[in-house]
Amino acid sequence: MISKIISLGWKNVWRNPTRSGVVIIAVLLGTWAGIFTAGFFNGMVQDSLDNQIELSVGHIQIEHPKFQDLYNPKYAISNSDKLIQSLGNKPYIENILAKSVATGLAQSPKNSFGVTINGINPQADSSLAVTQYIKEGNLPDRSSRNAILIGNKLAERLDLDLTSRMVLSFQDIDGEITGAAFKVAGIFNTFSDTYNENTVFVLQDDLNRLLGNSDLIHNIRIDTDELAMAENYAENLRAEYPNLKIKTWREIAPDLRYMFDMMDLMLYIVMIIIIIGLVFSIINTMLMAVLERTRELGMLRAIGMNKARTFSMVMWETGFLTLVGAPVGLLLAWLSISYFGNTGINLSAFAEGFGAYGISTIIYPELTWQYYLNIMLMIAGAAFISALYPAWKTLSLNPVEAIRKFN
Repeated sequence: MISKIISLGWKNVWRNPTRSGVVIIAVLLGTWAGIFTAGFFNGMVQDSLDNQIELSVGHIQIEHPKFQDLYNPKYAISNSDKLIQSLGNKPYIENILAKSVATGLAQSPKNSFGVTINGINPQADSSLAVTQYIKEGNLPDRSSRNAILIGNKLAERLDLDLTSRMVLSFQDIDGEITGAAFKVAGIFNTFSDTYNENTVFVLQDDLNRLLGNSDLIHNIRIDTDELAMAENYAENLRAEYPNLKIKTWREIAPDLRYMFDMMDLMLYIVMIIIIIGLVFSIINTMLMAVLERTRELGMLRAIGMNKARTFSMVMWETGFLTLVGAPVGLLLAWLSISYFGNTGINLSAFAEGFGAYGISTIIYPELTWQYYLNIMLMIAGAAFISALYPAWKTLSLNPVEAIRKFN
């Protein structure tokens, strides 16, 4: 008897191809839209997380315990050369970036603005991420004294271009205000407007000379072989160097930690919103199908089909329609994510808004197979729930009244 009910449900699918097509297309588009949207948001969040960690945060940072509170340049890391050499021997550490840091005021004849000044050694720090974002000029080098690399937003604010001169003023290790004139050697343009406006790079020798100590190192950034293991690696380093402040990217950038922790939840919230729309679409179509076939269902009930079998027939019909639409939607979503995951989606038209939040304008959707599986299960559950109300309506049919009403 079950096979007969299944067969009848399958035949009903094709008796009205227009109605069936509506349900199939709704399921197909709902599946595709849900999975592709999840992949898009996942790619956007993951790309933002990776870019910001690569550019400015790193996996782990080491500082003097008091430096972060006041940014006082006298709180430098002691015996930094030995520390860097020791860190370089650890197998899980891939890159080390050591820099001196000061906060001060950048000035031009037109304007002034507060900036973070990073003293770098390009010869020793080949992994400096900002180099890939340089649009004009080059990194500061030893060929010219007091060269500086600035962001495009700071250049606009101070009305500067290549070879322009600007003045940096900041506090030295004795608490005195010092400064010097710097010549713009390069201009960078990253995905973050904030970073482009308040971050500058100079040679470490130039900055340390002005700070009053040629050996100053205030921050050591470490990139490990695996981001997920950063906390474990940091714990080992804290035990080895108890007198230093060692922080992971989660402590340095709480906003990135929140984004990372909430990513899964955000994806499923987006998917649930789309599935709710899909549920109402299926309910509406299947309810219309039941109402159109009221006389037919009344006849079936009159000749002996009980309520359970009538109920099952509608449930099976909805299941068949879902089985046709969902796999096609899944395939289209996978193809879309695979294609745009390689080519990217260019959203340069929204560059101003994206830049304010530090998001790249080219998004590469990505999704792991676990999401595909979970979303398919959610769609199957949504189809089952959608069929309950139309199927329940068949239980309230009175066979005699149904036949007379639609005769």
